[in-house]
Amino acid sequence: MTTRRNFIKKAGLGGVALTVAGSAMNMSAQSYRRIIGANERLRVGIAGLGRRLGAYYDPIARTDSNVELAYLCDVMESQRIKALQNFKEVIDYTPKLENDIRKVIDDPDVDILINATPDHWHTPGSIMAIKAGKHVYVEKPSSHNMEENEMLVKAADKYKRVVQMGNQQRSSAHTIEIINEIHNGIIGRPYKAVAFYTNSRGEVPVQQKAPVPAGLDWELWQGPAPRRDYTSETWNYNWHWYGWDYGTAETGNNATHELDIAR
Repeated sequence: MTTRRNFIKKAGLGGVALTVAGSAMNMSAQSYRRIIGANERLRVGIAGLGRRLGAYYDPIARTDSNVELAYLCDVMESQRIKALQNFKEVIDYTPKLENDIRKVIDDPDVDILINATPDHWHTPGSIMAIKAGKHVYVEKPSSHNMEENEMLVKAADKYKRVVQMGNQQRSSAHTIEIINEIHNGIIGRPYKAVAFYTNSRGEVPVQQKAPVPAGLDWELWQGPAPRRDYTSETWNYNWHWYGWDYGTAETGNNATHELDIAR
């Protein structure tokens, strides 16, 4: 295995037609809209179909978003199936299911990658997508470590792509309002900000060696991280806490929001 830094720096990539039968008059309004707006519509691939997926249903389905969901990608088969079932309730077409994020990135018809993978894949996956000409929405934190932040910004600048980190607290209306008020002097000159976060998540399970769950591509899940045996709970959520190879603990999980607002 190459080093993580070299993996990111050297992340390279190997390398619609639309046939319409019948008259537009025979099509549903939704189908007709997709054809008329084909040249302007943005084709989106979502990589990582876990806990953040619910945030994407409405934005993808809204007609004024003018997007088409091209791919649902996850290294766990059950996540792909579940995501497709849920999306079928809000869209009237079927996106492709894919195991490998690199295949989504390789598709020249994809305009945008939503990168909702675990932290250790955020910068590598995003930079690969940027190099392939995609715009990227990457969930927080934007990187696994501070150096990767700089690498991601440089890649966005070099390839002239739009990249946004999922910093929803900064962009929420109430946050924008109160910070503007503070900047305008509502409490005088601020000299200190205190950031805190509480959660009733409960105790983190102790890692136990376990068989790789059925349907999980454990090798691809690890991606640019050091190789190790699978332990229970790791793929789903507790990778946040099981060492620094994958997650960034609560600093990257929630403090990234609170510290940003304080700053």
